[in-house]
Amino acid sequence: DISLTIAMTPPDFVIEGYYRDKADGALERPGDQESSVSWKGCPLPYLPYAYRHPAYWQKIKEEAKAGDNILAARNMFNESERLHPLAEEEKIKIERINGKVVCIGAEDDALWDTCKYIRRMQQRLKSLPHTCDFEALMYEHGTHFVFPESMLKLMLPIGSGLLVRFMFKAAREYPEECRETRLDIDRRLMSILSRW
Repeated sequence: DISLTIAMTPPDFVIEGYYRDKADGALERPGDQESSVSWKGCPLPYLPYAYRHPAYWQKIKEEAKAGDNILAARNMFNESERLHPLAEEEKIKIERINGKVVCIGAEDDALWDTCKYIRRMQQRLKSLPHTCDFEALMYEHGTHFVFPESMLKLMLPIGSGLLVRFMFKAAREYPEECRETRLDIDRRLMSILSRW
């Protein structure tokens, strides 16, 4: 029944749940072996994080500091997959979506390798029967915040560009390229929405 899905920085698997309860001073910690998504009251299988509390938040802080970002977890997600190769039941069944699907990501995403995940979705669709109309918008620069420029300005009317640069090193190094990405996403989504 869903005729349009727009996913920004999507993974191609169900992630483990997490809490932001500031336990032991950590901004975030993994759930207690809990899925982030349930269906009809039942939790879906998920990719478990490579680290548990308190190592989880320590690793995120270490990676963020090493990459000069406020948040970064790409290495943790890569390590999670290394320790626990994705099982079929943990993968998102993209082929079951019948409408238009738009996935948006940037290669310089510091939180996870979203472009790798989008490419895996494309490969999955090539190997399975489906009726969805899949479109991938992938950019070299754009950070984890691949929001349309108009949406970012709506959420943060003052200083939206400054926030992105504050959060991510790639936005400080490539501010115009990141802005051009957001503007292009704006144009392309407006076109997609008008056709929809």
